[in-house]
Amino acid sequence: MTSVKKRRATSGIFAIFLIIFFMSFTFLASCGPEGDSTGQAAEGDNTDAKEILYLFDYKKIKIEKTSSIDVTIKNCYLYLDIYQDLIILGEVENVSEVNKTDIEITLDFYGKSGDVITSARIPAAANYLRGGSRLPFCYYLTEREKYIDISMVKIGIDYKDYYERFKGNPIVENESYHYEGDFLIIEGKVINLGERKIGNLKLYCTFFNDKNQVVFIKNCHLPREEMNRGQEQEFVLKVLLDEYLPEFTHYRFEVFFEDEIEVPV
Repeated sequence: MTSVKKRRATSGIFAIFLIIFFMSFTFLASCGPEGDSTGQAAEGDNTDAKEILYLFDYKKIKIEKTSSIDVTIKNCYLYLDIYQDLIILGEVENVSEVNKTDIEITLDFYGKSGDVITSARIPAAANYLRGGSRLPFCYYLTEREKYIDISMVKIGIDYKDYYERFKGNPIVENESYHYEGDFLIIEGKVINLGERKIGNLKLYCTFFNDKNQVVFIKNCHLPREEMNRGQEQEFVLKVLLDEYLPEFTHYRFEVFFEDEIEVPV
């Protein structure tokens, strides 16, 4: 796990403008059209989801995680991005010694009355999860008319055991970071310390806030998806530090792979 601080400018004038705008909108909404004290829209009023979102507080949504003996869901985070999409992130950790495969994250979004508003299933970004490894996940809910009434999200996981032992063993080494203008540059190399050639190699970098919650995930491009035993390759990950990026304090790399099938000579 690597820590890193990120500087970001804030605008006091813009913040004051938002507060004044929000208070004005709340007052108008409470009055209702044409002085209607009930606050209900008159027939034919064209109030859309975008206007309702000004009163939507995503911080009140509760996250409930369901885990098993072998697999836990952790470090979950939920927020509304600048595009007004509801983002749910987290990690799946294999706390057993048995590899997992066919992993799917399940999401159920509940309303205040306990009814299911919508559901989703997220296929894992990797085919296998080794014991002790963590797999990040992310889901975008873009249908605003559905999530405006959400009060709770239940996150679960489905998987199968994969008992065969991997003989490959890629690790991240010599990882370091520096800044170039508005970019955070992370460099390092992947080394296959195992006994067999590996394939379908993927490298993910997960970024966390000061509460150890996942705030965003980066797929790090590797020059090669296959590596012989003892082979190594370097990588570079560039992260643009702009207003679209959530605040983070540290990050972590995780490698995923499959053993290549040995062909008899």
